[in-house]
Amino acid sequence: MLRFLTISLLLGVVALITPADALVADDFIHTGPAYTQGGGAGPYPEYPNLQIQVEVPPAGAPETVKLEAFSLNSDNGSSEQARGVQTLASTGYGIAASVSIDVSGSMKGAPLQAVRFGLMKFVNDAGPADKIAVQTIADEGRWEVTWDDSRERVRTALGNLATRGNATHLWDSLLQAIHHFPSVPLSQRLIVISDGHDEGSVHTENEVIAAANAAGIVVDAIGITRSNPVYLQGLQQIAAQTGGQFRQAKDSAELERLVGSGIQRLQQTPVVSFRLQNLPPDGQTHRFVVLWKHDGKQASSAIFVKLPPPPPPSRARRWYWAAGVTALLLLALAFALMRFKKRKVAIAAIEPPGATAVIPPFVAPQVPVREPLAGRAVNLPPPQEPSPDPTMRLVRETLRPPAPVRAKTSVGYRMPAAVNGKPAAWLLCQEGFAEGVRFPLEGVEFWIGSLDNNHLQITGDPTVSANHACIVVDHDVLGIYDHQSTNGTRVNDESVRGTRCLLRPGDLIRVGRSTFVLQVIEEVSSQ
Repeated sequence: MLRFLTISLLLGVVALITPADALVADDFIHTGPAYTQGGGAGPYPEYPNLQIQVEVPPAGAPETVKLEAFSLNSDNGSSEQARGVQTLASTGYGIAASVSIDVSGSMKGAPLQAVRFGLMKFVNDAGPADKIAVQTIADEGRWEVTWDDSRERVRTALGNLATRGNATHLWDSLLQAIHHFPSVPLSQRLIVISDGHDEGSVHTENEVIAAANAAGIVVDAIGITRSNPVYLQGLQQIAAQTGGQFRQAKDSAELERLVGSGIQRLQQTPVVSFRLQNLPPDGQTHRFVVLWKHDGKQASSAIFVKLPPPPPPSRARRWYWAAGVTALLLLALAFALMRFKKRKVAIAAIEPPGATAVIPPFVAPQVPVREPLAGRAVNLPPPQEPSPDPTMRLVRETLRPPAPVRAKTSVGYRMPAAVNGKPAAWLLCQEGFAEGVRFPLEGVEFWIGSLDNNHLQITGDPTVSANHACIVVDHDVLGIYDHQSTNGTRVNDESVRGTRCLLRPGDLIRVGRSTFVLQVIEEVSSQ
């Protein structure tokens, strides 16, 4: 027992002397969302102007967040230098801020009162375009304020905050909060206020991190140190892995200050402007990489942006198109007349001089009727159509329609059902980290990446991203998505970008330095 108390005390001292943002690398940045539109109404810039929100490390000095520090690389190979930097508050775009508060017994008294006062200031500082939701966490997650509630309703709910429950299901509630964000193009931020205790959650800290990264949600955490500070390490890890910030409140006064200043800090996030001069709008999703240079270092972060559709042609362009189509029709008509004249000359050449080219009617051949010989049958050959004269043959060949061209039929592959509890499909590693090993595809989603939260974890390969790609079973059709990986995913040596790539048996899937072949149950059972 004494040894356990000693270890706990040492861990607590280590947590106290560790800087609040020690887990956040000084060259780590987070990007998103992106703002642009194609000439319609709204506050966003008109394409090819593009704005991207960039989260820089908290230790970054103001002089490092300057115009010449940012550049943008496009997936077509072009590169653009930043044209402007401004704060998120000055754009007027707004924030979707979800606040998750631990209201278990450990928060009773001064801590909860400090959170209440801090959130009142948080709400008062929010702009008209900002959306706020408040979740309380105890035995379960409960929504006290939803996205469409008025500010007066928010203030009333904050004034009624009270402790409840006997346990803290922290990870389950945070996972619920991540899936609760509205589908609007706002900067999405989850703010967690807790002492880090979790008691009985079904889900884990790693699942929360994976879900937040998949949804592009940044998590900020404010840790309360009324209990052993060692529990704050989970909050530190979530903030570091999602691009957010961790702050530690040592007393109620500091807790109130950190909560109250949260909205102001978010409103000061840089928004960087670019102009994509070499990438015309095409309505497709493109991958961009934001580069931030500071203190002799360079940090990068990838973001996927769907560009506006191409603009409709102007009146002048429509006139050019109409003129071009008319010219093509006239050329086609002239060509047809020339061919008709050549055919007419060929027909006239067959007729005698001075004769009128008349197509003779077709006359059925006269087959003489023969009487059968007595006592035996006679097999007569079938009547044969006489060869038409040259004029008739030429006219028929001229009027004969072209043979129809059959279109190719694309048949989608349907994955067979599982047999005797065995998976219906497998991934066989042909080359790479586990050559010759076969991995079963089970469930609706099958994740591939370097972290241990994937179904297929690829180790020892620096070219594989944390959650690199995902194979999804949509009914009985297999498809693969690239999950914003650094080095991309390839199927049959074709790059998978942005959208689903359908899979068939025998397809070669390349992830990092490993190659897998897709096999179905018939192929596996025959081996």
